[in-house]
Amino acid sequence: MKKVLLIGADGMLGGELRERLEKKYEVVGTTLETLDICDKDAVLKKAREVKPYFIINCAAYTNVDACETHEDLALAVNGTAVGNIAEAAKENDSTFIHISTDYVFAGDLSIDKIYTEDMEPNPVSSYGRTKLVGENNAAKAEKYYILRTAWLYGLGGKNFVKTMLKLSKEKEEISVVDDQNGSPTSTTTLCSIIEQIMEKEPEYGVYHSTNEGFTTWCKFTKKIFELANVNTKVIPITSKQYKEMYPQSSDRPTNSMLSKAKLNKNGINPEKWEDALEKYLKEELK
Repeated sequence: MKKVLLIGADGMLGGELRERLEKKYEVVGTTLETLDICDKDAVLKKAREVKPYFIINCAAYTNVDACETHEDLALAVNGTAVGNIAEAAKENDSTFIHISTDYVFAGDLSIDKIYTEDMEPNPVSSYGRTKLVGENNAAKAEKYYILRTAWLYGLGGKNFVKTMLKLSKEKEEISVVDDQNGSPTSTTTLCSIIEQIMEKEPEYGVYHSTNEGFTTWCKFTKKIFELANVNTKVIPITSKQYKEMYPQSSDRPTNSMLSKAKLNKNGINPEKWEDALEKYLKEELK
């Protein structure tokens, strides 16, 4: 049975991934309390102990707005620490799977186009900049998969879907941005992609890893409410209007649409975002 060192095993993605992988692999999970990934010696020691076939990094500083005011911390976790894990992977001849983000792109690509893996990253936010440093460090592992995801939600943590459902109980109408485009992605779908990458072991490199299809935050919210039988009114607003309402917020990409053609070529075909959302809500609303 192959060994997996799963970093961030108690997070929204890591928790679900651990549950799934334990059926097929010998999984050693770490959390913020049990492994400080910013401590290179601790990371190297852990990897030497486990001698994993795969090292999967689900740990990240993901509060996009907070990254703007705490860029040093975000850089330590999202950037420098990834280099520590990559070094450990290389030393132990492990394959490194690292989770990244659509935010490595500026998001200003024309809406009739979608981002492919070979396009030049150009982050405009602190979160995006620190995650790009992480990508560059992850590649030092040599045997690596960088999986860029977007708009992630899941059962185990705070996410957009839960926030909208909570707000729907408190308000009669909600204003939601309608000019940012991307793919809502369930942790279940991302876990499935990770598992298939582990099984198939395709060519190393970057893979865009989201649900299939594109929408806006506003239309996503309307779909959530439709599936959850919620009657709260959803009012479309622009990113500019949102920024006026919340001036401290970080700029979000207008275009977060990622091509899945590279996954598809390897026989990995994520389900449509609407189908994944419906399955998630059946569990979430139980």
